[in-house]
Amino acid sequence: MKFTYTSGQRPLDGFTIKRGIGRGGFGEVYFAVSDGGKEVALKLVRGDQQVELRGVAHCLNLKHPNLVALYDLRKDTQGDHWVVMEYIAGEPLNVVLARHPNGLPRELVREWFPALARAVAYLHDHGIVHRDLKPANVFIENGTVKIGDYGLSKSISTSGRTANTESVGTVHYMAPEISTGNYGKQIDTYAAGIILYELITGQVPFDGQSAGEILMKHLTTPPDLSKLPAEWSPIVHKALCKNPAHRYASMAEMARDVEKIGPESEPARPTPLPPPLPSLSAKSVSRQCGEPVRDSLPTISPRQQVAELCWSLCVSVAFAALATALYTALHPQQILDHTSLSLFFLTVAASWAILIPTKFWQAKTSDSITRRLVLLGLGGCVGLLACWLDGWSPSGHPLYEEASLASIRLFPRLIAVEASYFAYYGLAFAVLRWWRMTERRRLQRFSFAPILGAGFWAVVLLLIIRPPHQPWHSLAALVVVMAAAIVQLVSPWEPPPPAPARRLRLRYT
Repeated sequence: MKFTYTSGQRPLDGFTIKRGIGRGGFGEVYFAVSDGGKEVALKLVRGDQQVELRGVAHCLNLKHPNLVALYDLRKDTQGDHWVVMEYIAGEPLNVVLARHPNGLPRELVREWFPALARAVAYLHDHGIVHRDLKPANVFIENGTVKIGDYGLSKSISTSGRTANTESVGTVHYMAPEISTGNYGKQIDTYAAGIILYELITGQVPFDGQSAGEILMKHLTTPPDLSKLPAEWSPIVHKALCKNPAHRYASMAEMARDVEKIGPESEPARPTPLPPPLPSLSAKSVSRQCGEPVRDSLPTISPRQQVAELCWSLCVSVAFAALATALYTALHPQQILDHTSLSLFFLTVAASWAILIPTKFWQAKTSDSITRRLVLLGLGGCVGLLACWLDGWSPSGHPLYEEASLASIRLFPRLIAVEASYFAYYGLAFAVLRWWRMTERRRLQRFSFAPILGAGFWAVVLLLIIRPPHQPWHSLAALVVVMAAAIVQLVSPWEPPPPAPARRLRLRYT
C-alpha cells in the first residue's frame, strides 16, 4: 500500500510521521509522534473535504471512553487538512471477527456490544449520526471498545441538499431508509443490529453477489434469525425492523436489553442419550430446542390505527376509480345506463365495509362467529345499496312502478328483491375471512389467492342467488373481486416474525 508520505517526513508542523497505517475514500491515516513525544494518529483528508471537515468540527469536543478522541483540526503549508486524533494500538473488530468465523464467545459479545451501543448513544445525545457504523470502524484495545471514523457523521439538525446528504456507508450495514435519503439516528440502530448479528454468528444477515442484490435484501427480505440463540433473536429482530419507527427508541435501550442476558442464557451443550432401558422402551423424551421469537414490533396505538385507516379509505377510493375507469374503457356503452357509476360506488362501499371493522381486529384472535355476523350485516347493507342503485330511486325501480299500476300483492315480491340483494352480498362477506387480507402481519402484502377465492365464491353465490330485475347482476362478482384486491393494496403490511423453533422428539429403546 503506497502512501503520500513516508517515515521521517514532517508534512504537519509539530509531528513526525512514523508509518502509514490505513487509507480509504476519505483520506490516509498515519502513525505519528509529536515533538513532545505523544503518539497520535494523523488523518490526511482527501475526497470531499466539505463532508469530512464539517463532521470533524461537530465532533472535536466529544469525550467518551468508547470513542476515538479527536484532538485537533490542522492545515499544512500545502493547504491540506489534517485531523489529529488518538492512536489506537489495537486491531479493528473486523480482523477479530475474521479469526472467529462462527462468532465470538457470548461473554465477549455481552461485554463489547453494550460499550459500542453506549458510545453511539452518546453521539446521538449530542446530535450526531455516525452513518458508517461497521466492524472496520470499531477498534479493540486492551479489551476496550473504541469507535472511530465518526468524522463522516452528520448533524441531525442539518438540512438542505448539500454534500453532507450524499450516500455514505457500507452496503452490508445500510438501513433500508437510506435509499430514500433518510439519515436519522435509526440508521445507526440498524447497523448496530447487523453488527450484533455478526458478533454472534460470524456472518452478516444479508449477503449477495452484488451491491444491488444486498440492498434489495435490506429493503424486502426479513433477516434469518434461526442462527441466533432464542434469547438474542428479539433484540436483533427489533433492531433490524424495516420500519425505523419500530426499532429501538435509543441505543441505550438496546444496550440494556443486551446486558440483561446473563451467562445462563448460553446454549447448552448436547448431552449423549442415556443407555437403553427396557422400562423406557415405550416412552419418548421431548426437548424444546428453542423458544419462539417474541413479537418485537410495538403495539400500534389507536391514534395511529385511525390515521392508517383514514389513509386506507382515501386510497381505496382512488383504486376503485382506477378499476372503474378500466372497466368503462372496455365497455363504453355502459356509461349511458349508469353501470360504471354504480360499480364505482359499490366497490368503494364494499372496500370500506371491510376495512373499517377489520382494522381493529387483532390478528391473533382465532376465527369467530362474531366476525362472521358483523361482516354478514355489513355485506347486507352493501346489498341494499346495490338494490337502491339498481333503480337509482325507489320510485324508479321497475317493481315499484309495476306495483303502482297493479296491486298491493306485488310488495312481497319487492321484499324478495331486497332480500336477494341482502343475502348475496351478506353471504359473500360472511363466507370469506376478509380480516386475513388486511392484517398487518400477513405473509405477503399482496396475493392472488384471496382474489381467486373471492371470485369463486362470488360466482357460486351468483348462481344460487340471482337478484331479479338487475340489469348488471353479472357485475356483482366483479365488485367482490375488486374489493379483495383493493383491501390488500391499501392495508399496512409488516413482514411476519420468524417461525418459532420446532420441537424435536428423541426416541430411544
